[in-house]
Amino acid sequence: MIYTREDAGRGLLPRRARGAMAPACLLLALCLFGRPCAAAEEWRVVRGVVQDDRGAALPHATVRVKGTNAGTETNAAGEFSLRLREGRHALVASHVGFEPMERATGDDGDVIVFRLSRALNDLEEVVVTGTRSERPLKDAPVITRVITSEDIRRLNPLDLQSLLEYELPGVQFGRHHGTGLPTLTFQGMDAGYVLFLVDGERVAGEGAADNVDFNRFDVDNIERVEVVRGAMSTLYGSNALGGVVNIITKDVRRRLAGSASATVSSRDERKYAASLGARRGGFSTLTSGSYRTREPFSLADAEGTTTVYETAGGRDSVVTGTPGKTDVSGYRVWQVNEKLGYNFNERLSVAATGSYYSFRRSYLASLNNKKADLSDEYSVGARAKYIFNENHILELSYNRDHFDKYIDYVLTGRKEHTYRDVLNNARLAYSLSPGERHHIVAGAELNTERLMHYMFRDTAANEVQNYVYYLQEEFRAMEGLSLVAGARLDYHSEYNLHVSPKVSAMYRRGAFTFRGGFATGFRSPSLKELYSEWDHQGMFTLLGNRDLKPEVSRQYSLSAEVNRGIFNATVSGYVNRFERKIVLQDVVDDNGDYFMVNMNSDEAKTAGIDMTARARFPFGLGLRASYAYVDDYAEVDGRNRSSVRPHTATFRAEYGQDIGKVRAHASLSGRWMCSVNVWSLNQGTGIYYYQKNAARSNWKLNLAGEFPRGISLMAGIDNIFNFKDKNVTGDTYASLSRGIDYMLTLSIKI
Repeated sequence: MIYTREDAGRGLLPRRARGAMAPACLLLALCLFGRPCAAAEEWRVVRGVVQDDRGAALPHATVRVKGTNAGTETNAAGEFSLRLREGRHALVASHVGFEPMERATGDDGDVIVFRLSRALNDLEEVVVTGTRSERPLKDAPVITRVITSEDIRRLNPLDLQSLLEYELPGVQFGRHHGTGLPTLTFQGMDAGYVLFLVDGERVAGEGAADNVDFNRFDVDNIERVEVVRGAMSTLYGSNALGGVVNIITKDVRRRLAGSASATVSSRDERKYAASLGARRGGFSTLTSGSYRTREPFSLADAEGTTTVYETAGGRDSVVTGTPGKTDVSGYRVWQVNEKLGYNFNERLSVAATGSYYSFRRSYLASLNNKKADLSDEYSVGARAKYIFNENHILELSYNRDHFDKYIDYVLTGRKEHTYRDVLNNARLAYSLSPGERHHIVAGAELNTERLMHYMFRDTAANEVQNYVYYLQEEFRAMEGLSLVAGARLDYHSEYNLHVSPKVSAMYRRGAFTFRGGFATGFRSPSLKELYSEWDHQGMFTLLGNRDLKPEVSRQYSLSAEVNRGIFNATVSGYVNRFERKIVLQDVVDDNGDYFMVNMNSDEAKTAGIDMTARARFPFGLGLRASYAYVDDYAEVDGRNRSSVRPHTATFRAEYGQDIGKVRAHASLSGRWMCSVNVWSLNQGTGIYYYQKNAARSNWKLNLAGEFPRGISLMAGIDNIFNFKDKNVTGDTYASLSRGIDYMLTLSIKI
């Protein structure tokens, strides 16, 4: 946490706050750490200004004291002041879109001037996910993709799904065939292999099967998104075989900050958001909330589903069905988030978080059946951080996430409780740097889950515990070369001890950076995969399997990056091999009853290549293009039954310019996915057939103006080329676009 002390006439903390927030036991603990009492220290005020390379003031720049919690934010004139202990201190000034700068404090009365140069790329963006420690993106030893606050602001998405689709090639969203809720695949792996975190903490609950509820992520409260590809087993463990998506939420850095925004679209979607935060002395608070709504609608197919059947004579039989209609549910989502923080001094800080989320799903009359689906979630967390110095940091945290689902029978007023998922996570982590060439992260975790599910017999509840120890060291072996090695020990209540090692390396020479690594992953079967026993309307029975073995994976990755002036490009390749992968297999017993049973299969494999190129010109123009190829060959009898589209691409062009006192900005974003043939087997006839999922593309244009007094206006056109899938009923990965959508957003910042 960062605190501001601009009033030179007061102590580090007001006396009343000291009495209320620092009881005797805490003071005793601080004495044990060797910290002298504040009253015995001598203090002085350090003042300065942060400017750009032309000498213009940079308001809202962050200035922090290196190796401590202390810091502040510049005012409208770019000025700052900090009350510090006597002695020399290293100050670091940073601002979005600029290169950070470090300066040392001088004699009393000196005014420190920071002149920040404009950044030509995002490589100075600070990330934490890959190593659980802050560092610039260019120095991250693992392949990491960052969606910055600027990316989010320029795209202006309504939800997290839209943000990921436009920003990450290799991401594919579809609809669950039963619920119609969003499902995700990333680099050939479904959502069960992608670990979603909020500020480094796991989240409970699901929307569609094995997918988190994507609606619960408030896009207006996101500061940035960090995406780490591949098995991050050392630091994150179970469910991270395919990658980690860490959503970093906003914080307050100024004395008073507030915002309000409203977005309306021509397709009956609306979003409202507001936040209010303050920072005074060592105390900070930020409250944010949002409300989103969309009415249900219906999509008619332009043509029927085309199915190609394999025949014994070698001639395929092509059958075109009758065009259908797909009803798409509406929703009402509202949520509120709270962050509280307190810095007892520049070393010790504590924080508490809380959130509440409510989701109500509505249907058209044809699907209504006089009921609605409800979900709600609340989470609470606490964190304490002690900075011995910039090379030794101790952190303790606890988080509880509670997620429920109901069916609301509107006419009778009865609610049926169908689902409850409760996660408890406690973690102790220690980061130390013994010398300039070593950085070590060690930690212990306790993760518990208790799940009540309608697919369990008698809607019973089951639970599991996992005890974790991890250790990772980064070693700078020589100039430009860093080596990382680590291991994670999972002691699972069902599967006992499992060790997951990982090694990686980063080498930088001139404008080129190379990264490579090998990581193993471990995923224990989920509670649903173990305990399900559910009759699906008499058609089949879905069965869990208590004899399942954990999945393990081996990932190999290699990347090359070039960074020269305004140009940056990256190409990376990966191979994931899975052993004992858990799949649903069809089983027919002697009585002819049909079951779908979770079973361990033979080895499976996914592989792929990602390429990204970007350029940022000094006159305000920025270009970025990304391409992903995924080889997810799920072979059955020589036929590929994967629905993953092998080729995807994204593109963005943006231009910004100051016109008087108005900052004008325009951006064009696009995404494209190729077609794919998806094979299936008719259980009754034993005949294979495939359906062709067509290629698709979507483009979005945004025009924005930032006016004085914090007023911003953005006009957008989504799907500017009016693309519509010709068949939505037969393709669960078809887009739900109704054509061109016009959007307008008005926001005000304090």
